[in-house]
Amino acid sequence: MSKYCIDTNIIVYTMNGLKPAIEFMKKAQEEEIIYSVIVEAELFSSAKLTDEDINDLRNILELGEIIEVNSSIALQAGELRRQSKELYNRSLKLPDALIAATSIEHSAILATRNEDDFIHLLDYGLALFNPFSS
Repeated sequence: MSKYCIDTNIIVYTMNGLKPAIEFMKKAQEEEIIYSVIVEAELFSSAKLTDEDINDLRNILELGEIIEVNSSIALQAGELRRQSKELYNRSLKLPDALIAATSIEHSAILATRNEDDFIHLLDYGLALFNPFSS
């Protein structure tokens, strides 16, 4: 059994009806799903959300467990951001660092379409899966 940490973009693409995201989410339901609380915040931050959208988002989030940011995840995220800049000259956004750290901390595969944002973190224990490239 695999464990997936779902990135915000996969949920957005699912809501928008993109087939690879929908098929992945159906498959992931048979596995273990987690979300960073950061994903929850990103999803509910749009001013254009309708009541139906909010209900649909809640239903998707109920498929898994929402993981809070604790000190261990925060420290890991800080380390990932520092290493990204020092070793790879890349600016890793704090939300992405927190999502990646959540994946690493919980030994979950990060499901995202934005592989380029995270690919340099493979050396730090991050595993990636892009439903759009399989």
